[in-house]
Amino acid sequence: MAGLRFSRLVDDFVDILERSSATIIRRNATDPVRPARLRVLTGNRTTDCIVFLWTITPGGGGPDVRPVNERRIQITNVGGIPLEPGCRTLLGGWSEEFGVYAFWDARRHVRFSTRSPSLQVTTEALENANRVGIATYLRPAASGPEVVVAVTPDSLLWYTENGLPLHNSEEDAPAAVDLAEAGPEEERNFLDESQTDIQAARRYDLVQTMRAYRDSQFRPAVLRAYAYRCAVCGFALKLVDAAHIVPVSYPASRDDVTNGLALCRLHHGAYDNGLLGIQSNYGVIVNPEAETRLAELKLDFGIKEFKTRLPERITPPTVIETRPAPHNLVLGLRARRWPDDLVA
Repeated sequence: MAGLRFSRLVDDFVDILERSSATIIRRNATDPVRPARLRVLTGNRTTDCIVFLWTITPGGGGPDVRPVNERRIQITNVGGIPLEPGCRTLLGGWSEEFGVYAFWDARRHVRFSTRSPSLQVTTEALENANRVGIATYLRPAASGPEVVVAVTPDSLLWYTENGLPLHNSEEDAPAAVDLAEAGPEEERNFLDESQTDIQAARRYDLVQTMRAYRDSQFRPAVLRAYAYRCAVCGFALKLVDAAHIVPVSYPASRDDVTNGLALCRLHHGAYDNGLLGIQSNYGVIVNPEAETRLAELKLDFGIKEFKTRLPERITPPTVIETRPAPHNLVLGLRARRWPDDLVA
């Protein structure tokens, strides 16, 4: 299995992050030599990254030399992995075979021997990541097991910004997959079963990390369903968000694609603030009470043009199963305190 060139691996890495609506600044854009230095911007968050990537392959020697289920990256053309204050160092590989990334703990590999070392992961971990979205593998090492994290491209931005605590999870790492779909009761039981204060703290960090993972899955699913275009105006331009129909703070809210709308920044803000509404028949409406309030505050400049440009109906996803659930649209209007005569 031939390896991809580093420049191609970085280009693909950046493309995936940008499709997730991150803004990427290449700090060494013209340098084809590892590592890549990237600044990842999302909302009010900035993450500086030092990125090492290789292609994940079966390795040399054949099945008589290497385990059949072993995959690896071969560390070449670097003398070590730098750690810098304020930067996240990513040490990983791309598996074309399974369509996932795997990342090792960069803190464990600051120095290498001169004999072109390799880092291993199992096919089971890569396959599970492809199926579930995330998987962990405890890689045996002389200094103690190392947590390897495998993720799909949809989860790459989440891992880049939030994945470090997984490498600290030690023997609790296998629980990450279960926590990805856990409810409050399962999370509480997991925490209550801690044997020591240190483990309790580690498990708390793991629960918080996997909550962030669950939240991160909602956005790409919604954007993909709407082909990355606003359901109201049809614009893309990397200015589209995934909006919850039933607000996150509402008890009945779920991170399900049928509880989502792809909306540009303007229409997302108008929707969350109760100016713009979507009825159960996908009709687009404007809240007269919100209009009146804006006029009282002398903040209604542009409202006429805003209303003129609104379509009669949103453009729903082409796949029926991913379209907004009518009962969610009704509940979303009620949660935002729309007048009863407009809730339909």
